[in-house]
Amino acid sequence: MSTTYQPPFSYTLHNITTTVSDLEASIAWWGRVFGLKLLARSRFEAIGADVAFLEGPGFQLELLQSADGIRIPELAAEPPAHVRPIGAKALVFRVEDLAAVTKTFQDLGVTIVWDQLDLGDGSISTAIRDDDGNFINVFQDGASPVG
Repeated sequence: MSTTYQPPFSYTLHNITTTVSDLEASIAWWGRVFGLKLLARSRFEAIGADVAFLEGPGFQLELLQSADGIRIPELAAEPPAHVRPIGAKALVFRVEDLAAVTKTFQDLGVTIVWDQLDLGDGSISTAIRDDDGNFINVFQDGASPVG
């Protein structure tokens, strides 16, 4: 008999957060490339960061800019070394027509890491970097274990 897992408390995903070097440039990049809409701006004095909340289809992206932000080269390593540092790896989006989306990225001058790569599980992926070098994976459904 199979039982359904019950978490110890109720929760929902509020947002995904990434740090950026230039909040204005990143707001513009996410709006231009993915059509995200600016919801709110604020300042978190407790952590010394300016913040912008952007809205996408079914999710919110929080961009944080700290006055003393640093780059850690290992976190922006080129694949396949990008999976070696422990921690978050990428934002991942699913699309219906990866060829058309990849063409849009090319037309917009987005940095492309790989172009319509067969991932070996029946799915294909185009990986890009945002204006701060953060890794974004866009894939088209295939035989991935989770669809």
